[in-house]
Amino acid sequence: MGAAFWIKRFSLALVVAFVVLFGVELAKGHSQVAAVQFASFWAVVTGTIFTLAGYVRYRRNPACWLPNDRKA
Repeated sequence: MGAAFWIKRFSLALVVAFVVLFGVELAKGHSQVAAVQFASFWAVVTGTIFTLAGYVRYRRNPACWLPNDRKA
């Protein structure tokens, strides 16, 4: 998994979080400027945490820890 994969993953999480948070803030009656500021900040935080958590899981690779002769 190269850099492009992780950038796409971050971008997708960023966009989804932004849209959801922006919509919620508008529904709560906040101004558009305040909603954009709030959604932008928390979308970056969410995207970063989501991507880093996935990267840590990828680096640990728990699938390699399974025994070879596992009987189900």
